[in-house]
Amino acid sequence: MELPSLDLNLVVVLRALLEERNVTRAGERVGLSQPGASAALARLRRHFNDPLLERVGTVYELTPLAQALRDQVTDTVAALHLLLSARPDFDPVRSTREFTIQCSDSVLSLLGPALVRAVTTAASGVTLNLQPLDFRFALEPIATIRAIDIMIAPRGFFTAPDIDSVDLYEDHWVCVTSQDNHTVSDSLTALEVAAARWVVSFRDPPMNSPADAALAALGIDRQHTVKIQNLALLHRMVAGTELLVLAHELVAGDLSAQGLRRVELPVTLPPVLEAAWSHASHRLDPGHRWLLDLLRRVGQDVGRPAPSPSAIAVSVAGDVTVRRADPQAQEV
Repeated sequence: MELPSLDLNLVVVLRALLEERNVTRAGERVGLSQPGASAALARLRRHFNDPLLERVGTVYELTPLAQALRDQVTDTVAALHLLLSARPDFDPVRSTREFTIQCSDSVLSLLGPALVRAVTTAASGVTLNLQPLDFRFALEPIATIRAIDIMIAPRGFFTAPDIDSVDLYEDHWVCVTSQDNHTVSDSLTALEVAAARWVVSFRDPPMNSPADAALAALGIDRQHTVKIQNLALLHRMVAGTELLVLAHELVAGDLSAQGLRRVELPVTLPPVLEAAWSHASHRLDPGHRWLLDLLRRVGQDVGRPAPSPSAIAVSVAGDVTVRRADPQAQEV
């Protein structure tokens, strides 16, 4: 079977045009001048025999064919990138590859330091691009995950084909309040849970966690007084108040040292099982398998005493560039 004749670089331009819907911005994105991007669009229009972008008022809109091509071209570019960058093996010592990982701030607080130590020790030229979790993954998991290397998120939010997963560590929900909050005892009834005021984790788009689903089974919809997007600091918001919060036990740490105490709920909440999710297209990538195995080993140590500090130089500027650590540092 012969493939249609088309410069593969035009596929990259096509993706930029369909996503940006603007010739100038698309050109800037792929390193073309405005005339160069216009010429590429003209070639694409001739190839597909379709205008692809049509001006409607002051903006460009996608034609029906372009809308159908948009998701396909994203997958195609990703597949081409993997195909053309394929190597028979992966040498972390010599690699200068960049890996993009998305996770919540709470996961980063538990996994991040150990992951940096591990990568630093094994691969001095590798760059970790650690990004905030894009919570749209619950609505469009495949589209979100295929654009990065690994996403770390709890099980129970979504199911989708073509997404692989590896369990990293387990945490548990704990209900927390201030030590000087005398309005509640050490255990709550369902009525008291429903009547209480809560600090809740708020995400955009909003979504219910498995914990909320378990409470909903009792007919409980928590009344929130404070909404916060920072999961790592969630539990600290109740100090000195009569508020309650559901926090991750490992993230919350020593409650008494923070002037907090635990309150028992009338229902057993499901555990929080954090997993590393990746698109199926990465299965044959040896570098991806290396990173995934490293994450799995780091996850096994979550909750254990941390190793002694080592001389690790880390530069943080939107990503984490790792350099070689103290050779005496413990390898994860």
